[in-house]
Amino acid sequence: MIEPPQTQVHSERTVYDGKPWLTVTRNEITTPDGIHRSHHAIRLNTVATVTTIDEYGRALLMRRHRWIVGTVGLESPGGIVDPGENPIVCAHRELLEETGFEAGDLELVADLEPMPGLVQTRHFVYIGCDARQVASPTDAEEAAELLWIPLSATAELLAKGALLGTGTAVGMLAAAALYGDRVAGDSPGQQVVSALESP
Repeated sequence: MIEPPQTQVHSERTVYDGKPWLTVTRNEITTPDGIHRSHHAIRLNTVATVTTIDEYGRALLMRRHRWIVGTVGLESPGGIVDPGENPIVCAHRELLEETGFEAGDLELVADLEPMPGLVQTRHFVYIGCDARQVASPTDAEEAAELLWIPLSATAELLAKGALLGTGTAVGMLAAAALYGDRVAGDSPGQQVVSALESP
């Protein structure tokens, strides 16, 4: 396979330090066509998400409000991977904190950079089966409502903009491809697991 042309990075300096959330750098680069210019890059945290499915071919999602984009939608549990933490450990931890559920072995279905032209934010996306509720959610900010959503609704939800975030979208697509045939004849369809009271 032929290697594609490379952009050369000559220097990088931090122009905004917003740790622990983000860092913005200004880079001096030369593009493959020989043009020298300045380019900004946004460096975010590494994230792990988990799409947990049940025997009816449904995914456990959180219905929540995201104020930055002014939208209410559905998300898979997930969060920032702590320094030195294994992403799969983070996925298990976030699932328990945000939903009160545990899952069996998690399967890595994606290791990706959602916006590599401007933003660095590595995403690890897992699928979990054999979910069981072992506690109440401890992170009330994250989930206003927990729902079991049929994987068969994935395409419709994507088209309506109802799935928030790359991890959620990729997790649902992968789960639908791998486990979409799990639907039982008497599947209960969408089901509310719990609605959390606002503090």
